[in-house]
Amino acid sequence: MKGACLCETVTFEIAVTPVLYYRCHCSLCRKQSGTGHNLATLVKERDFTWLSGETQIASWSRPSGYRCDFCSCCGSAVPNRLRGHACIWIPVGLLNEPVDMQCIGDYCTDDAMPWDTLRSASDHAGPVASLNALLVSLKLVD
Repeated sequence: MKGACLCETVTFEIAVTPVLYYRCHCSLCRKQSGTGHNLATLVKERDFTWLSGETQIASWSRPSGYRCDFCSCCGSAVPNRLRGHACIWIPVGLLNEPVDMQCIGDYCTDDAMPWDTLRSASDHAGPVASLNALLVSLKLVD
């Protein structure tokens, strides 16, 4: 399965078809996506390959560790490696092919905008308990 940024400068391929994603409604994810929430999935690093444009990726980080990688040509958020884990974060909207995916949960819904009412069956007022808990929920680790 392939994916790309808006201008298709940054392209990638994943060797698996993701079936699960999550939604985060925190202010950082809202601002990063430009919408009411961020939809993302994770894949194991071994299942991810950059095809083009890796040198065109810029990055912005907060002292807390939050990081946003984006295409320096069009500004689209692009995949990035999770620090300390062999996993890649992928914005679901970058995938080129339609895929039937299920939302494992909505996080930081207490921070959601009042007009953002879309929720899965698993609604969490705050953030995910831990990165490991997210990896378990996405079935990347046992």
